[in-house]
Amino acid sequence: MCGRTTSTLSRDQFAQLLDVDEVDAPELPISWNVAPTQDIYVAATTSSGSRKLRALRWGLVPHWSKEPRVAFINARAETMVTKPAFRSAVGFRRGVAPLSGFYEWKRPQPGLRARAEPFYFRPASPGSALGVAVLYEIWRDTEGTPLRTVAIITTAANGTMSPVHHRMPVILSPGDWAEWLAPGPLSATRLAQLMAPAPDDLLETYPVSPAVNSAKNNGPELIERWQPTSSIRPGVIVEGQLL
Repeated sequence: MCGRTTSTLSRDQFAQLLDVDEVDAPELPISWNVAPTQDIYVAATTSSGSRKLRALRWGLVPHWSKEPRVAFINARAETMVTKPAFRSAVGFRRGVAPLSGFYEWKRPQPGLRARAEPFYFRPASPGSALGVAVLYEIWRDTEGTPLRTVAIITTAANGTMSPVHHRMPVILSPGDWAEWLAPGPLSATRLAQLMAPAPDDLLETYPVSPAVNSAKNNGPELIERWQPTSSIRPGVIVEGQLL
């Protein structure tokens, strides 16, 4: 899954990278620890055919939901066309979220009593961003007030990701953005091609501080390469105490 991301460029920088025609989003704060329920930038195609940048709440609420509490932060590429929460959005409400990077946690081997270790994934090319495939929905309350929400699509891990986790976000090539953002269903064959894992050389990764485990922590130090200060790996239980 993908449950924590970073957003370290300005709204206008993301808008330029995504080549949008219109910006209809507030300037979100720079964040090194974006968590579900927070807003993220999303580019989508309007009814007039223009490409617009919006700020949508992370955690998709299906349009038919009776209340907005039930939300999906991820949609699996393999099953999204059949899941009631996503199948309508797959055909008509596709978007691209610009991410500076994302975190994933490496689980300990079976039988090893240790904490999961956080790793940071970012573009191998400095200064760029990842164009991640998302689905969005518009939920309305009893008064008709819209709530726009979004889920990040995940697929099988590539070679860079698999040593840490078996899933990764779907990262689209800029050349595929126009096709993905165009409203209307895609063929099953083309959809499968777009949902393929990213090339192994697109990302770089390294371990980061366990401080990222708490969504309350936020700062550039979270994406710095982390080295334990002790020869004992943090998280290992020794004589009943968690280090």
